[in-house]
Amino acid sequence: MKILQLVTVRQYRGAEVFASNLSSELISRGIEVIFAGLYAPPKNSLVVEGAVNIDLSREKQSVFSFKVLSSLRRLFAKHQPAIIQANGSDTLKYAVLLKVLFYPNLKIVYRNISIISTWIGESKIKLYFYKLLFSKVDFVTSVGNTAVKDLIYTLNYPENNTAVIRRGSPIERIDATNAKSKLLSNFPITDSDFLLVHVGNFSKEKNHIFLVELLHILKSRDKNIKLLLIGTGDLFDDIKAKVFNNEMGDTIFFAGFRRDVQNLLAGADLFILTSKIEGVPGVILEAGAQKVPAICSNVGGVSEVVQNNITGILMEDFNIDQWVEKILMLKQNTELRNTLGQNAYDHVLTHYDPSKNVNEFIKLYKKIAE
Repeated sequence: MKILQLVTVRQYRGAEVFASNLSSELISRGIEVIFAGLYAPPKNSLVVEGAVNIDLSREKQSVFSFKVLSSLRRLFAKHQPAIIQANGSDTLKYAVLLKVLFYPNLKIVYRNISIISTWIGESKIKLYFYKLLFSKVDFVTSVGNTAVKDLIYTLNYPENNTAVIRRGSPIERIDATNAKSKLLSNFPITDSDFLLVHVGNFSKEKNHIFLVELLHILKSRDKNIKLLLIGTGDLFDDIKAKVFNNEMGDTIFFAGFRRDVQNLLAGADLFILTSKIEGVPGVILEAGAQKVPAICSNVGGVSEVVQNNITGILMEDFNIDQWVEKILMLKQNTELRNTLGQNAYDHVLTHYDPSKNVNEFIKLYKKIAE
C-alpha cells in the first residue's frame, strides 16, 4: 500500500509533525509514503526518513494556484497512491479538486486537528464551501471527541464516516537535571528560577500578548519566575518588541525555532498554554512525556489531554489574576507538580502510544482502499 501524506508546508508545526510521525510509523510497517508539502518549507524543513519528500511549489501566491494542482496531478500520476491523507484545509482543497477534475475514484482521508466551526465563524459562504469540500471526503479522522463532534454538527457530515484516532506521541525520556543544566548554560536563568515553557507559532490564536502581560504581573510578585518562548511566526518581532519595551528582557526569553523541543521541555518546571483556539495540542503530550505538568486555557479539545487537577491545571477563562495565583501556588507546591507530572506521563503512555495509533490508521486505510 502507498499513502500520500499531504501537508501545507513541511515544517515543524502541529499538523505537519503529526503527519511526519505517522509517516515514519507507517514506513516501519512496510507501507510506502509520499510526504508532500503544497508550498516550499523554511530552511529547517521537515523530512521523513524513508519517504519521498517533495514540495509542489515554491511559495503560496494566492488563494488558488493552478501550478500546485498541476504538480499534485503529476505526483499522483507518477506514484498512484491508494489514498491521499489531507492534513490541513489547503491540502483538502487541492485533494478534492484533484478528485473532481481528474480522478473520480480517488480516496481522500481528512485529518481533523482543530475546531472547524472557529474557521468558518458566521460566514455562510465559508460554510457552503466547506460542506462542498467535505462531500467529496471519504473519511475523517479526528484528534479528539470535541473536534469530531463539532465537525459533524457544523457540516452535517455523516458520523459513520468519522473516527477519533488520537495522536501518537513518541516518548523519549530525557534526564531533567541535565536538561536544566543545558538551559542554564544557554539562557540567562539560574538554578533557583522557576521556569515556564511555551511552545507554539507566534500567531493571534496562541495569545502571546496575554503571556507577556501575565509574566509582567508575576515578575512583580516573584522575580524568580521566568518564561521561555519556543517557536517563530508572523508576530515574533512584535512580541519581542513588546517584551523589551516593557523591560521584561530579564524574564522572558526567546529560543526561536528548535528541533529539540522535548530537550527544552524536560528542563522546565511547568508548561503553559494560553491559546484562544486549539484542537488537541501535541505539545502538551510532549511535556507530559517529560513528566512536566501543564497549565492551560480550557479551549477546544485541551480537556481531553489535560485532566484538571489530575494531569495538569485547566483555566476556564483569561482572568489574569487567577492565572497568577494558580502559577504561584504551583511554584510553591513541588509535591503537587511532581504528582501532576507523573500522572501526565502515565496518561500519555497509556492513551497516546504511537504503535496503537498507526495500527488504527492502517486498518482504516485498508478498509477504505478495499
